[in-house]
Amino acid sequence: MSEARGGRSLVWLVTGAFLAACVVGAILQALVVIAVLRPMEARDARARAELAVAGIASAFAAAPGAPRGADLDTLLSRERVQHDLRPGVLVVRWNDGSRTTWPSEFDRLASHMLPESARTTDAVASELLARRRLDHDQRALGEVLALRRLARGPRPGEPTSPLLLYIPIALLLSSALGVLLVRLLVRRLRALEALAARIAAGDLSARVADPRHDEIGRVAGQLDRMAERLAFARDELETHEQQRRQLFADITHELATPLTSIRATAETLLDPGVPLSGDDRTRYLRGVLEESRRLDRLIRDLFELARLEAGATTLERERLDWAALVRNTIERFRPRVAAAGLSLALGNAPEEAWVLADGARLEQVLDNLLVNALRYVPPGGHVVLGLERNLAAVPGRWRLTVCDDGPGLPAEELPRVFERFYRSNNVRSNIARSNIAHGGSRGGTPRADGGSGLGLAIVREIVERHGGEVRARSVAPHGLAVVVELPAIA
Repeated sequence: MSEARGGRSLVWLVTGAFLAACVVGAILQALVVIAVLRPMEARDARARAELAVAGIASAFAAAPGAPRGADLDTLLSRERVQHDLRPGVLVVRWNDGSRTTWPSEFDRLASHMLPESARTTDAVASELLARRRLDHDQRALGEVLALRRLARGPRPGEPTSPLLLYIPIALLLSSALGVLLVRLLVRRLRALEALAARIAAGDLSARVADPRHDEIGRVAGQLDRMAERLAFARDELETHEQQRRQLFADITHELATPLTSIRATAETLLDPGVPLSGDDRTRYLRGVLEESRRLDRLIRDLFELARLEAGATTLERERLDWAALVRNTIERFRPRVAAAGLSLALGNAPEEAWVLADGARLEQVLDNLLVNALRYVPPGGHVVLGLERNLAAVPGRWRLTVCDDGPGLPAEELPRVFERFYRSNNVRSNIARSNIAHGGSRGGTPRADGGSGLGLAIVREIVERHGGEVRARSVAPHGLAVVVELPAIA
């Protein structure tokens, strides 16, 4: 801002140009008046005066008697008005030395008028425009003259030329208004300059808020909207950057856990100072195998999620009976559910539920939901699936619900359950207490059986790519329900 104020100001540049234009315009106007308008006006006045005196002479000659008194005043007034001689003066000079002037209040002008030219006194200047002899019955009775009064000062009853007053007044008013207008415009432009400077400095909360709807107001509105979009984009970028860093931290942690276990086991097997029986070696090697399988699943799930988020995975959509797919998946999972000490059932479900979807991907969704329930529901728990038509949705949708009576999640954590590597301390502590109560038959922490922590994130990506919606809600008195909705077809 200091650099902008220290440079040349637009207000003085525009003001100087405006004043120069006013002065040049006034000079040109004066030149036009002197060189063109006044000569034209003089010629026109003489022509109209010639017509007027000719008309008076003709009417005088054609009258039955020489007009005198009121008749002469009427004749002079008519010709003066008809030929627009105002503020000219008509004078009839009789041979006996008397005269008749119209208008009569300008008789003093006629008294200073010489027969051959104009005469100037201290107060009056006049010009002879035309003259004509007055004849009646072939006798010359006098002459009629048309005069133009050139007064240095106004005379009562006469209009004065406003030219000499108009030019300076118009110049002053236009200059004052121009300066005021330019200052107002420059003030608004400086507000835009200040906004641009603040945005360039990183202050994206700056706004102009110019309510006017002219060009500057529209530019200010566009700059405000640009600042809003930049602020939103910056917030989004910061959020994405934070998520990226969190993702790298989570991936590092998830990869480090099995690698650490594998390395510790290998070091133990290779340490000659640790006495190990054959059963111990077999148990350690099985642990290495399980951790390597867990690491393999994590890498495959990361790769799968990355392909889904990037849109690199093509969906092979076909007309599919979702109800039949649910029944087949339940039958396939029954042995695993029974081995975990849980019960698995299908609640309300129609005979058919047709959707347009990729069968392999929908089966992956069901597998991940059931594996997630098996991982978090303690032994003795129940998992129930339900499939129904959501008639409130437009257009219609099929709704799949996977409900369990596990520890559940706090309400504030439900929106985050589909994030990658999300961990809930509430679930971890509840699972640990449940496993201790049941003799430790299940892992003491979530995903202790090899889960990658990406299952629900993959579910969300698959469902959304099918045009559906997935969400989680709590179940009273405890438990979690995951709801998946897909568009229905006939």
